This record gives sequence, structure tokens and C-alpha cells, in this order.
Amino acid sequence: MRYASVFGAGLVQVHRYKEALQPLEKAVSIAKGNPKIAYPTIAIYAEIDAYAGLHDYGRALSLADASLTRLQGTPYDNHVAQVLISRGSIKAQQGDLAGAVTDYQRAVGICQRDDNYRNIVDGAGRLAQAYERQGNLPEAKEAIDLAIDANTKVPDELVYVPRNLAIKAKIIARMGQAQEADRLYRVGIALVNRMLQHAPTDNIQRQLIAEMSDVYSGYFASLCNQHQYNEALQILDNVRGRSEAQALQHRVSGPVHETTKEEKALTRLNLSLINTDDPASRAAINNAIYNVELFQGPSQFDIARESITHPVNLANLQKALAPNALLVEYVLAEPASYVLAITHDSVKHFELASKDQIETDAKLYRKEIRLQKEDKALGLKLYQELLRPIPEYASKTDLIVIPDGFLHLLPFSALQDDKGYVLTTHTVDVDPSATVYTLLHKRTKDTEEASLHYVGVAAWTQPADTRNVVLRSITGPKRSELVALPDSKQEVETIAQDLPRPSAILEGADATETRFKHLPLGSTQVIHLALHGYADLDYPDRSALIFAPEPSGTDDGLLQVREIREMHLNSKLVTLSACDTGVGPVGETGVVNLVNAFIGAGADSVVSTLWELADQPTSKLMKDFYAGLAAHDRKVDALRAAQLELLNEGLPPYYWASFQLVGDANGTV
Repeated sequence: MRYASVFGAGLVQVHRYKEALQPLEKAVSIAKGNPKIAYPTIAIYAEIDAYAGLHDYGRALSLADASLTRLQGTPYDNHVAQVLISRGSIKAQQGDLAGAVTDYQRAVGICQRDDNYRNIVDGAGRLAQAYERQGNLPEAKEAIDLAIDANTKVPDELVYVPRNLAIKAKIIARMGQAQEADRLYRVGIALVNRMLQHAPTDNIQRQLIAEMSDVYSGYFASLCNQHQYNEALQILDNVRGRSEAQALQHRVSGPVHETTKEEKALTRLNLSLINTDDPASRAAINNAIYNVELFQGPSQFDIARESITHPVNLANLQKALAPNALLVEYVLAEPASYVLAITHDSVKHFELASKDQIETDAKLYRKEIRLQKEDKALGLKLYQELLRPIPEYASKTDLIVIPDGFLHLLPFSALQDDKGYVLTTHTVDVDPSATVYTLLHKRTKDTEEASLHYVGVAAWTQPADTRNVVLRSITGPKRSELVALPDSKQEVETIAQDLPRPSAILEGADATETRFKHLPLGSTQVIHLALHGYADLDYPDRSALIFAPEPSGTDDGLLQVREIREMHLNSKLVTLSACDTGVGPVGETGVVNLVNAFIGAGADSVVSTLWELADQPTSKLMKDFYAGLAAHDRKVDALRAAQLELLNEGLPPYYWASFQLVGDANGTV
């Protein structure tokens, strides 16, 4: 029961709420079946938070009320305080601020009596936020000062300090103390940066930034309100696209390192995983993979990550923007979100709807598109939430989007403006950050002679079963799910005819990971990969493109994110004509995916997809895209023209809106 409780509570902490419920319910079930076992308090608390995280507030409140009833008359006051904090948070999310304040006050009172400083730090911080939302600023300041003072008694709970400093900064800014508020924000961000420098893995670094999002978004909003736009931009870019910017700033040319024993072990384990469908065997192999990953040595990318990136300043960003370009950078927050709108000669900020409202609409719209529906009313609503407040949108034709949160998975080209789809009036380019955009713009001015103009790879070219529509999609790396993609062969061959020679094409059984890696990729101008793709949302570095099997080779056929980062590319374009290549865990640092890995490895731009693809329409779009490139169209114009061809044929957004260009949009091939 203890093991299941702690395991489930850990999953709740990393926001895997649905997955957490299984071990938590198991713990509760064990306790109910064994009367001599103690009450499963850890499991109950975590269940309350899990249901709250899933927005099942009714069930969460019911569990909280039942737990408080059971604790009446017992000596376990600290348990009561913990449940009250959880219940108060649910009430705050529902908008019941008065009820939240009452619960927080009771919890803090109990904790003060028992010197439970850890819960004072948490509970008083939440109480201050509730007071601030009510407009009760003196009480809010008193509560947050109590939380900060309590934190000095539990110095190991450092993670609360930046959050509470940001809460206090927001409160005193509303009281007219802007300079002191800015000082508190700077101290909080300095602490976060210190933690980031010592985060042992990229995933932990991303989770830490996500947990500290209020610190960055609060300071950003404060600076925007003071019209200090250069500082506001740099605050965001200190975390956004951090890994990619560092990789671009610290790229080391040279051969790929020799394969380590850990990497060889991972290859063997990945092959075993691909070749079995047995759930028990796959679970055991996954555990073994995780254990090997823990002890991998540092890479060049890890070493580069030790230094803090130098964010772009506003003047240099504006110089990089063309006269017809509009860059929009989003910050999703509660109770209001923001967008920073930047052109060649102007910068403004606008307040938008809440994060919850925007992300709810975005998730629903993406779901409708994937069901091959056209929900124009919802597309218009999202346009009104995200783009209509910006006057410059109407006069510019190139839209550059730096998303936040779930907006990374929203196809902006499929939003509905007053004239139809955004695609009909604008090109759309997506970037991890303004710093990455500027670095790529600067780098693409220097061109080098290519050893190969084009590399095309199509591994799954065998004849298809014509009874089913073939999708470029798999639900996991299983050999049994790697169906044929018959149109991919003609796709890569047609593209080769459009582009100059020399070129290299790998097809069918020849399209192995080993053969691909041995090509002169460091001096290849265009790389086109028509493959199966796999997005691992739990372990992002395992996301992969899947090549043909090689029974006697040294590779497992999975070109994973961790391997892509180690590559040395100098490509103007990498196209991932596979499913879900733009999908990854969504957080404040963006989507962790194959695309960003290729950008960090040296690609100027990447064309990727946001969901599974139908094979035949994809091949047509790709052929049209490369025909435009062969005519020396800008990359972003060539992609838009190819998407418009499918739109003009009457196809819904499902078939064309999945494709997006990330990185340099203006270059030609």
C-alpha cells in the first residue's frame, strides 16, 4: 500500500494524473481489504489532487470532504491542514475565492500552532494569491510575508522561494511599488537560473521551468506594463528555446563520438522492444532501458547546456524581421494571458483571455480537425482570442509564431479570420524562441558548397494492403505496426528530379539508420525523411524516426532525439514526412520533439507534422512543395502554396494543416 501510494503521488507531482489514479486506487483498495492497515493518507491526498488536475472537481471535493469528516476528533491535525489546502485550491480553481480563503486560513492556523513550516510556506502562499485575486492587498502582503518567513525555517524547500517572491512582487506592484516588485522578480529568476544550471537532465530542467512559469510570466507582464519591451523579451528568451539556442551558440564541428557501451546496450534493448508485442516483456525491457539511460555519460550537448544562453535584444530582432513580417510571442497565464507583437518598426503588448480558456478552445479545435471536421465557428473564436487584438495582423502577410503551452500543437494556419482560413492570407512560421529565430536568420546568410544537394529516405515502400487507408502513424515502436507507405517511394524519387544533383536516395531495405548516418550529412543541403515516426510523451528523448531493420547492423533503426542532437548538420531544410513529428510534452519551454533536435543539430528549418498523415495526400503535398522550392520560392511560400492546393481541392484542414515550418522561413533552396 505504501509503495502504490508513493508511486501514485509521484505521478501526480509530474502532472500524469490519469496514470496516477491506478496505483492510488490500488492503495485505497488494499487498505479497505485489510482493516489492520493504517488509513492511506498519502494516497487519499494524491487522489484529491489527481481529480482536481483532471478538472473532475466534484469528485475531488467529495473525497476531500469525506477525508475531513473521517479526521474529525483525531489527533492528526497536520493531515487536516493538508486536505484543507487541497480543497482550498479546488475552490480557487472554481472561482470560489471566499471558500478558498476560509480553507487556507484554517490550514495555516493549524500549521502555525504545530510549527509545520512546510505547509505554512505552501498554504500561506496560496492564501496570498486568493487575497490578491479578491483585491485585498494588505491581507495578501501579510500572508505572503508569513510564507517567505516560514521558508527560512525549511531551507531545503527552495523550490517555493521563487514562486512566493513572484506572488509578493505582483502584490506590491499593485500597491504602487514597481521598483521593489522588479527587484523581487529578478531575485526569483536568479534562483531559478541557479537551479537550472544544476538540473541533472533536460527533462528535469523543462519540468522545473514549467513549475516556475508564474515567475517568468509575472515579470514579463510587469515589464510590458512599464513598456520595457527589450527586458520583457529577454526574460522569456532566457527559458524559451533554451536548449536549441545553446546548441546553436555552442555547436562543435567534428566527427560523432565513438559508440559508448551504454549506447550499445540501448541498441540491443530497443531492438528487443521493437520485436515483441508481449506486454510483460515490453514492461521489463522499458525498465531496463530506463536504468541504462540513468547512467549515460555527458554529451557535447550536455556540456553546452551548462552555460546560460544570451537572449536576443529587441533591436537585433527587429532588424531580422522583414517589413511584411509580424512576430507574435504568447504568454499563457491566469487570470489573463499576453501576446507581444513585434514588427520591423513597432512593438506592442496585448492582454488576452485566460490560459484555461485559450487552451480549452485550442484542444477542442485540434480534436475536431483530427476527426476531419471543419468547425469554422471555433476557428473564428480562436482567431478572436489570439490574433484579432493585434492591429498589425491585417497589414502584414508573414506571421511568425512563438507559441506557449498547448498553442505549440495548434495549427495557426487553420484558424478562421474575417476572410477565411489564415492560410489564405498569411504564411505561418513557428519558432522555439525569438533568439533561435534571430540566430537562424543570421546563420542562413552564409552558404557553403554542398557535397550532396539532396538525401531522400523511404524505408517502408513495400506494397500496401489496399483494404485500408494507410496512415503514417504508429502507436508505439512495435514491428507489427510498421505498415507499408507505398507512396513514399515515388515521393522521394519525384523530389530528386526537382532538385540538383548529386543526390542520394535510400529505399526499402537499404534505408537503414546505419547507411543514413554514413552519408555526408554535414554538407547536405536538403534531407527528406518519409518514414514512420514515434512521439514518446513520457520520455521525450526516445521519440524517433524509424528506419528499415538491419539484422546484422550496429543500429536499432530508431533515430532518436538524443542521437539527432549529436549530429552535425548544415542543412537548409530537413523535412519529416512522418506522423507526430511536431508533438511532444507541452510546457513552458515548448514542445520537446524531433524538430527542435534537428534545429539544434544544425538545420536552418524543419517541416514537420502535428498528427498522423494519410499517405497519398501527403505525397501530393510534398511534391508540390518541392516543385515550389525548385522554382526558388521561399520555403514558407512553397509550403503555403502546396497546402492551398489541397484546400482548393475541397479537403478539410486535417489533410493540410498538420504541416508546419519551424525555423528559417525566408531562405530558398
